[in-house]
Amino acid sequence: MLNTFTVLCTLLPLAFSSPIVPRENPYVPPVIFGAIAARSASPIHLQSINANGGAFWIGKNTTTYCPLTNQTECPPGKDTVFLVGNGGLGGAGLNTVVPGGQQVYVAPTGALSFTQAHSGYIPPGSAVETFNATLGTVNGVLGQFTFSGLGANGFIACPVSKGKGPYQVFANVKNMKDKDVPSKCKQDCLGFGALTAQSNSDSATWQYI
Repeated sequence: MLNTFTVLCTLLPLAFSSPIVPRENPYVPPVIFGAIAARSASPIHLQSINANGGAFWIGKNTTTYCPLTNQTECPPGKDTVFLVGNGGLGGAGLNTVVPGGQQVYVAPTGALSFTQAHSGYIPPGSAVETFNATLGTVNGVLGQFTFSGLGANGFIACPVSKGKGPYQVFANVKNMKDKDVPSKCKQDCLGFGALTAQSNSDSATWQYI
């Protein structure tokens, strides 16, 4: 009769000689979308959120650049298009074709911002995760774009002066100060919901500036 020691000695070499096959995580495509502001009876209602000058604005046009000599070879996108990885849960970026991409982040001041092309610099203390995006459904339910880092409570649009646009987009972070917003008074800002409008890879641009 085989004793326990003999059985273990027989099985252990088999256990260690069998290859361990890692489990592959299935690829989850990013959610790709444009964003619009929702705040009824306000000047920002149903206005697009546009990338401009490293920040995001309501009331300023999207600014893009393509270095190709033959401009007909440039990507066709002219609107601001976001993408959120991991099926809409995780880090956010802009839908570009520039090598290295452009990442979206929230600065310590709360400013919703994006990196410059060919540069991964993000200010210390910024947040690059906790973005969430869903797309609308056929039954009329609207999708949303949210951020929950840095103690944030939704998005706010802050005018360049009281009651006068354009409006810079911020996450309403916990320690935001008056000096952080364009008008130097946080009370001038308007809270809003960021709704999503479905887009696709054809809407990519070369880079945002």
